[in-house]
Amino acid sequence: MAHAETRGSAGDQTPVPACLTYSPGWRYTFVINDCSTAHRVKVLYGDGTDVPCQEVATRNWFTFPGYGTSGNTVEGIVLCD
Repeated sequence: MAHAETRGSAGDQTPVPACLTYSPGWRYTFVINDCSTAHRVKVLYGDGTDVPCQEVATRNWFTFPGYGTSGNTVEGIVLCD
């Protein structure tokens, strides 16, 4: 995995706890949960690509799509309701 970045936020969404980090790559983006509870999260992409929310278990990680080779970016992660 590449370096882990701290959370992101979008507008008025609930802030993502510091124990949730992400590591973006062209093929995969890993969301790492180092919290004491599970969290439902999703990745925000610069081009507006919408991915489903996924539950990331305690002390675990989940693999989301990466940013690809067409100039897209990973903007952060957000909590889901």
